[in-house]
Amino acid sequence: MAISAESRLRIGLICFSAIPDDPRVRRQGDLFHGRGWDVVAIGLPGARSRAPEWRCLDSESTTDRVSAPVFCSESSGGDGRVAGSPAQADADPALEGGRLAVARRAWRRLPPPARRLAHWLVGRVAFPVFHRARRAKDVALVYVSRRHANAAYWRLNDRFDELYRLAKQEKVDIWLANDWTAMPIARRLAAEQGVPYAYDTHELAVDEYAHRLVWRLTQRPVIAAIEQDGIAGSVVTSCVSQGIADRLHDLYALPEKPLLIRNMPHYEAHPYRPCGETIHVLYHGVVNVGRGLEACIDSIALWRPEFRLTIRGPGPAEYLEALAARIQNAGLGDRVTLAPPVPMIDLVQEAARFDVGLFALPGHSKQNVYVLPNKFFEYTMAGLALCVSDLPEMSALLRQHDLGRLIPDVTPQAIAVAINGFDRAAIDRHKLNALEAAKVLNWEAEADRLFAAIEAAVLASAAPKAVA
Repeated sequence: MAISAESRLRIGLICFSAIPDDPRVRRQGDLFHGRGWDVVAIGLPGARSRAPEWRCLDSESTTDRVSAPVFCSESSGGDGRVAGSPAQADADPALEGGRLAVARRAWRRLPPPARRLAHWLVGRVAFPVFHRARRAKDVALVYVSRRHANAAYWRLNDRFDELYRLAKQEKVDIWLANDWTAMPIARRLAAEQGVPYAYDTHELAVDEYAHRLVWRLTQRPVIAAIEQDGIAGSVVTSCVSQGIADRLHDLYALPEKPLLIRNMPHYEAHPYRPCGETIHVLYHGVVNVGRGLEACIDSIALWRPEFRLTIRGPGPAEYLEALAARIQNAGLGDRVTLAPPVPMIDLVQEAARFDVGLFALPGHSKQNVYVLPNKFFEYTMAGLALCVSDLPEMSALLRQHDLGRLIPDVTPQAIAVAINGFDRAAIDRHKLNALEAAKVLNWEAEADRLFAAIEAAVLASAAPKAVA
């Protein structure tokens, strides 16, 4: 539909991520911007990639209710004050006199070591105990009735409210919530502005950490309640794999299955590059626990000598240090490289320098079983042979296009068997197949369905207003 400047539609994207680095949200914005819509996105700071052509707003605050209070250091000129401490009363004349004034004077008389101890007790003991008690109360209320989940959500993290306040300044024709963490924000904005909202889930949220008992007992009830109520009011619900669509349909008894929009990158034409003397294997993505990286490293001693592995992506410093130590202790420093992340927009181009794309994901939850991640399609777009876990969504596409080999179990031995099953001729064949498959496994093949669904919902919502 052609849109004039006077009637240009506007979409608001919300995601609890750094949006320039979030491939799925960035593609959403590119899609609507390219079709003539105004786009504004609300997310978190800290992006590595350059900004898109449309507006991205982010919260600069680092305050988080589930963290300990932030103290000023004496070296920075502060006096070690903590929010809510008696010393803070100096800033508020309304607190002069009475018990607070007495408390303030008593605080000032304390020697510095006593103040530091008080700060430690509040930040490391009292605050965590208070937070856990409040969290337990919130979860208990959700077990009684899921209507309590919304109130629990807003107490989970200060940034939820910060993103809401930032987004509240924007007027749009539809809000698109990316993942359950953005759902209550989009619902609230939509209700206040009298516009519809849509929901796109990048994960199977209710099963993401289902292999952890504590998570199932304390997190899943809140997530399920937020997602179920949110989907009920969403004009479009979409997800990343057919398995997730089927699971949501059954779990929430939805009248129809969510729209399938897979995690495919924009099409890029890359030249065929046959294997050289050394065969370079790549894992790219988040570097953290639960992604089979330890098993991959442990398997390398069993790989044929021509293979080398690069692990590239962002991750917690302590985890990266643990992987580096694991590599050194195994004597694999000359065969494994821990590389820094590259901007999201350069992922495919940088991946094209390699030969095999590796993803050995354990299938310990429905989330993992139904996974169909960005990296599967990025490896394919880059023209790599694939070596991935034998999970239904990935294995179906791999077999359909003859893209590589499957890993039946995430153990060092099974990974090594899969890698050693490649010879150079097989890798080259799979690489050619990947370049051919990339012509159909791309964002341009998926985008029209998302755009059509959102546009139809906006126009349907606007029709009654036009009549009125």
